[in-house]
Amino acid sequence: MQNFEQNATSTDKLLMVFGSVAGGTVSLLVIRALPPVPAAIVCSLVAACLAVACTLLTKPSLWWTAVGAIAGVIIGTSAVLSESQADAPPEFQVRLLMLGLQGVAGFIAGMLLGRKLHNPHVPPLRMFLFRVSALTTGIFAVNVTAEFIVAGLEEARSYSSRLSTSTTIFITTLVIPGIIGYLLTERRSNVERH
Repeated sequence: MQNFEQNATSTDKLLMVFGSVAGGTVSLLVIRALPPVPAAIVCSLVAACLAVACTLLTKPSLWWTAVGAIAGVIIGTSAVLSESQADAPPEFQVRLLMLGLQGVAGFIAGMLLGRKLHNPHVPPLRMFLFRVSALTTGIFAVNVTAEFIVAGLEEARSYSSRLSTSTTIFITTLVIPGIIGYLLTERRSNVERH
């Protein structure tokens, strides 16, 4: 799969684009229908499960669908949080719960990704993070543009600021523990091999 993008036919590339758009759209729409705390819980569970699924999926169109769904869940949860912030910020304990769940999910996903490091059918971590980042940025841009169309420039600017802050927080609390889990597992795997 690591050379798939270079060797892909036009149909394969179309399936990759369709899969990532479909995964992102469905997860974004579903998660935005939830209140903040359930959205955070679902985001944590789904993002961790999909990150692990990406280590098991060898069919590129399914891999791209999972990556798109991860990006949609992150932006969807950030949108829910940013909209709730506009009304009344969640209590301290609720914020800690949401971030704690993200951190635990990231750590577990990182550990499981680290175990699949040497599987030739799984794209490397660098490619995975690059693709999730690119899709998250794209979904972010579409959300802000839609807000501009619906509510105007000032509302879009305010929404963009809140969404950017929420997205940064969720990605940080998912990725940093994920990298720690990944590095710990990778280090243990290297020690066991020697």
